[in-house]
Amino acid sequence: MKREFSPVLLALILVAGCVTFRLLNNAFPDFVPNVSPLMAVAYVGAMYLPRRWGWLVGPATLLLTDLAFLKINALTDGTGSMFSWWTAISFVLYAAAGGFGIWLAQRKALVKIIAGSLACSLIFYVAANTFAWWSNLAVVVTPGYATTWSGWWQANSVGLPGFVPTWHFLRNAMAGDLFFAMALLFALDRGFLLGHAPARTAPRPA
Repeated sequence: MKREFSPVLLALILVAGCVTFRLLNNAFPDFVPNVSPLMAVAYVGAMYLPRRWGWLVGPATLLLTDLAFLKINALTDGTGSMFSWWTAISFVLYAAAGGFGIWLAQRKALVKIIAGSLACSLIFYVAANTFAWWSNLAVVVTPGYATTWSGWWQANSVGLPGFVPTWHFLRNAMAGDLFFAMALLFALDRGFLLGHAPARTAPRPA
């Protein structure tokens, strides 16, 4: 790929675009529920950034948006609540997705990128619902999940009665992550996406 932007400028564009989208999504949640470009930025964006810090773009975007939400919450309801153990876990998950993208960049194939995107969505989904199930063990929540493996399976399949089944979020996340992954590939490496470039790329600078 011939870069049109320097790596730093590309990273800033990805972060700015993702932050803007997440803030708009937070303001209008019914417009695109449970869809965000953040995983695609962490996963695909890292493929086209230097190995030394490309894996940090997704986690950095997460922290920037959480800081923005923290400020918004403080101004609107006075709570200022946003950071949690889940923020820390999400940081690790997005960093791992970035590392996976960097590893995959040296052996790129479209089917591998698609499979990787779906895998990242699934891992994040299971981690999020496992955290919700675990939180019910640590903090009494009513109604909540049973403190058994059947309760864990419920958290990862149908969710709580009276709410949208949790598998809907997996469907939306997979579709959204894959859409944004393909959109980023089209923007950053059109030749590869359209089959006009070799699958293997030269090692990128650290």
